[in-house]
Parts: sequence; C-alpha cells; structure tokens
Amino acid sequence: SLPYLTFANSDDVRLGQWVLAIGYPLNLDATVTSGIVSAKSRSIGINSRQSKTPLEAFIQTDAAINPGNSGGALVNTNGDLIGINSAIASPTGSYAGYGYAIPSNMVNKIAADIIKYGSTKRAYLGVMFGNGQSEEEQAITKTVDGVYIVEVSKGSAADEAGLKKGDVITRLNGAKIATGTQIIEKIAAMRPGDKVSVSYNRDGSEKTVNLTLKGDAGTYASLKAGTAEQ
Repeated sequence: SLPYLTFANSDDVRLGQWVLAIGYPLNLDATVTSGIVSAKSRSIGINSRQSKTPLEAFIQTDAAINPGNSGGALVNTNGDLIGINSAIASPTGSYAGYGYAIPSNMVNKIAADIIKYGSTKRAYLGVMFGNGQSEEEQAITKTVDGVYIVEVSKGSAADEAGLKKGDVITRLNGAKIATGTQIIEKIAAMRPGDKVSVSYNRDGSEKTVNLTLKGDAGTYASLKAGTAEQ
C-alpha cells in the first residue's frame, strides 16, 4: 500500500521540456528543483573508470542537482519518472548548471533483471564506432547521417549479421540514429536473445538486417580509438 511513481518512456523525452528533480541535496530536507531537458543520450566519461564497456546515455538537465541528489527522481510535469539523478558536471563539486540522470527505460530494465535473475542481463551488438577523427569516417559521414563502424567484433551479433567496417548505422528498429551513445542507450534496454532491426548504409546503398543480440561482445582484433558498443 505504499505510494509509487509511474515509469514514463524516456525515449519520449524531448529537449526543452520541463522537469523536476527531487532529492536531499547538501544534507537538506526533501527538495524540489525545476528546469528543462537540455540534452539527451549524453556521455560524460565517468563510468569508463570502472568498465571497458561503460553504459552512459544520460538525460542532461539544468534543474539544480547537488551532492545528495543522487538516487533521487527526475520527473516530468505529470509526475512520471523519466530518470534517476546520478551526476553533475562541475569544476567545484557543486551545481554549475549541468545535471545528469539515468533514463527511466534503462533503470526499469536493469531493475527488472535484478529482481528476476539476481543480476543484469546485458545485450551486445558487437561494434566499435568512430569518434569522427579519421579522414575516411569524415568523408563518409559528410553524406550519410549515422554512426560509422570502425570495427566489428568477431563472433558477435553484428558479425553474424554481416555488418562490416565502414558501414554506417542509420536506424535501430526504425528509429533514427545519430550518435554512438544512442546505440548504447537502445541496446542497453534490451536483453540477450532479443531481435533488433539494424539499417545501415554501405557504399551509398541502404540495407536492413534483422539480428539476434548476444550476451557477449565477441572478440575485437584491436581496441583503437573509438567506443565499443558491446
């Protein structure tokens, strides 16, 4: 009989929409701050300290968040949960205009895994995407919107589906993809064995393949500059 929040679909969150951050900042009592969503699918590099395959696809907000807010709710104006406040970007350690929340879809999936299985069941696509530095990538992405594949892991779902270095992923399950962080966010909401439709551009031609995600990333020949979506 306890009250609870309803999970909203964090994929539906839009830039500029109003949000409220709820927590206990700076050892204060329950506090609510307001702001807008200023960015989505944002990676800030903090989880790479603990993992070679970090999950980072934060909702960025300018609602004031300080130490003590972590674990608190980020809600929309209907009071539905869209994220869990988790981090700030600050030169001082206190609020400087940028707060970050784990999207509710990712939270919901991970929590459900822990309840049902006792641990998370992470799915892997098995591609390493570029960082926009190579001349080859820059030349291709000037004409094709999407995420350039730097390397495909041997034995991965992507490898078995025929994806190759130089392909540009343009859509996942029909949704447009513009950044590698978006790929991470969408795959993180899935489980091994789930099927996903991947649209990609190869040599100017658009193709679509259906693949089954795996519970391991396979084997990379190298770990060059780029981010492995594993």
